[in-house]
Formats: sequence, C-alpha cells, structure tokens
Amino acid sequence: MAQTPPAMRSPRPTFISALSILFALAAAFLVVTGAAMLLSSDMFSFRVGASLLGGFETAGPYAFLLGSAFYALTAYGLWTLRNWARRVAIVIAAWGVLMAVPTASIAATEFNPLPLLLAGLPIIVRVVVIFYLMQPPVTDAFQPK
Repeated sequence: MAQTPPAMRSPRPTFISALSILFALAAAFLVVTGAAMLLSSDMFSFRVGASLLGGFETAGPYAFLLGSAFYALTAYGLWTLRNWARRVAIVIAAWGVLMAVPTASIAATEFNPLPLLLAGLPIIVRVVVIFYLMQPPVTDAFQPK
C-alpha cells in the first residue's frame, strides 16, 4: 500500500518541527566533529560526542560520521512525519535516559545539588520527549490519513 503524501496528513506539530531541527543540528555537529577528527586526530576528544552517541564514540571518527547520518535520517523522518522516525526518536531518548542514570546515581549518593541537577535534567528532558511522542494527538499526526 502506498504511503499518503505528507500534504494529506495532519499539520506537523510545532514541537515535532523543533525536535526535527534539534536532530539536524546534532547531525551537523557530529559530521563536523567527525570530519575534524579525521583531519587531525587530536583536535577533539571522543567525549564531545558521548551524549549523542551513547558509548559508541570510542569507535572513532567513523562512528561520528555514521551517527551523523543516523541523526540526519531521523530528522528528515520527523520533518516528513514518518512513524518510523517517531519510534526511532523514542528509542534514542530512552537510550539517553539509560546512559544518564549512572551519572545521576553517583550525583545522588554524593548529594551535591548542582551535579544532581545537571545529571537529572537530561533525564527529565528525555522522559518528557518520550511522553510527548507517545501522546495520541502526536501519534495521529504521524499516521497516514
């Protein structure tokens, strides 16, 4: 069955547009960083991509370039209201929550408010994104009409 063209779907929610732009910015950051690492291996630390690549940054500059393609494809899918992109964004956000839990746990045991806030805020933001992407009006926008 052919997919319905985007013009026949519901209008794109504003938050989805913003999320798509954030994914595109992440892709641009990863491609620039990966290309710079290929040109000069000591220009950036692998840690600069840790929050976006979730542990895969240690594979080197090629992981950055592959990650940028992944983020760019997801950004395109969100912009064009593809349901697979909504699901991928949910998985990326969930992976980010899982990767942030150890840092938040360490900050919680030391009970230093600023590190706890800095470690917990990414978790809260990602959970809000997941919650939003699973709401019926949002899922309806991604369904062909």
